[in-house]
Amino acid sequence: MKTLKISENKKKLIVLTGTTCSEKSSTALNLYDLVKSEIISADSMLVYKDFDIGSAKPSISVRKKVKHHLIDVVSPLEEFNAWAYMRMSREIIKKSETKNFIVVGGTQLYIKALLEGLDIDISKDNEIRNSIVNDFKNKGLKYLYSKLKKIDPEGAKSISSNDKQRVIRYLEINYSTGMSVSEIFLRNTKQRLQNIGYIKVAMSIEKEYLNKKIDERVDKMIKDGLVDEIKRLREIYPLNIKPFRSIGYLEINKYLNSDITLENAIELIKIRTKQFAKRQRTWLRKDSEINWFDKFDDLITFSAKYGTS
Repeated sequence: MKTLKISENKKKLIVLTGTTCSEKSSTALNLYDLVKSEIISADSMLVYKDFDIGSAKPSISVRKKVKHHLIDVVSPLEEFNAWAYMRMSREIIKKSETKNFIVVGGTQLYIKALLEGLDIDISKDNEIRNSIVNDFKNKGLKYLYSKLKKIDPEGAKSISSNDKQRVIRYLEINYSTGMSVSEIFLRNTKQRLQNIGYIKVAMSIEKEYLNKKIDERVDKMIKDGLVDEIKRLREIYPLNIKPFRSIGYLEINKYLNSDITLENAIELIKIRTKQFAKRQRTWLRKDSEINWFDKFDDLITFSAKYGTS
């Protein structure tokens, strides 16, 4: 077993990860009953409001009983990335009086960002740039510069309001990294989470059992009203937003566009979820820090002992 030795005064993270459908959320709730803690989601879909059934989002009633962070924090129209996750999750840990946190989810880039930090990537993002250029064409440079002044006043001061290329580039950097140009200059190396102890735990689940759980979850999502949820979301949001490209939403949209049958859509969701789980397993097995368990009770006992020590 791999743990980090820490002093009693340090905050602790129990990072509960694993493949999709490996019962991470229910395990986190069981662990919460044993360890005084708060739950921080590490799931790239759960951050978005309104996309509920297809993301297997914990119910509102559950979230009222147990404090969850980073669920329903942004509009589906907003950009959200690992940089934003790193800043928000670290701020939660820093400000909370709670000493223990259960970080639960399968988005490994988010977990890596929280624990290790990220190398700053300011490479060009064509999708974001095109969106900004469209704003320039429709609303003008004055509008873009006013936006830049709000999100990066120091950066805006450093360039001319008539410098179209730099105004667009500075906005692009902010949207893609979640940081202002000023912050980029100050932080040019990634920083590990400081003075925080953590363990990583995950369940080792047989492929056949996992595939069965995936089939059951997809069937439950359909029964719970995934098709109706997406019909409602289509009336609110454009079809080209990021959440609509995720597994489940993409296939049902194809059905609603009359490209495939509902039966085909359901089967595609199951197939793609299993393919996704396989990729997750490959990634997770490369992480030497993860403590693997064959039994849920053993995982709970090990994690609770760490959280209460």
